[in-house]
Amino acid sequence: MTHKEMAKGLLRQAESSLESAKRAADDGNWAFAVRTSQDASELSIKALLLATGNEPPKVHDLGKALHENRDDLQKLGLDGSEVHKMARMARSLAEDRSKSLYGDEKKDIPATKLYEQQDARDAYTAASDIYSKCRGVVEQDF
Repeated sequence: MTHKEMAKGLLRQAESSLESAKRAADDGNWAFAVRTSQDASELSIKALLLATGNEPPKVHDLGKALHENRDDLQKLGLDGSEVHKMARMARSLAEDRSKSLYGDEKKDIPATKLYEQQDARDAYTAASDIYSKCRGVVEQDF
């Protein structure tokens, strides 16, 4: 399978994750909306990294990988501030990944009690922004 096919497949999965996040937020399932928003951002960024010709790392927080590939990303038309913004949003979403699934185990608080509507909206907006930017770059490159 080529990088192009992999990237397009990841973007399809990211789009499905975004759709799930929106449905979850509409249903009041804030934690799941946060979790699937993070998934969408991760898949989107991995597709973007494939577009640079680099193998994406098998991690959830891709902020470091975005910074490490900044030069390649700039060749695809992303300026440094866009890369930094995406890295910041991806890092923030990744920090919530585990808590949105398992809750705060140290304080014995379930995920459903940790997140509110605004959290879901913020996560969805960040993931949508990341997805849109990555999709635009990937589709123009391939």
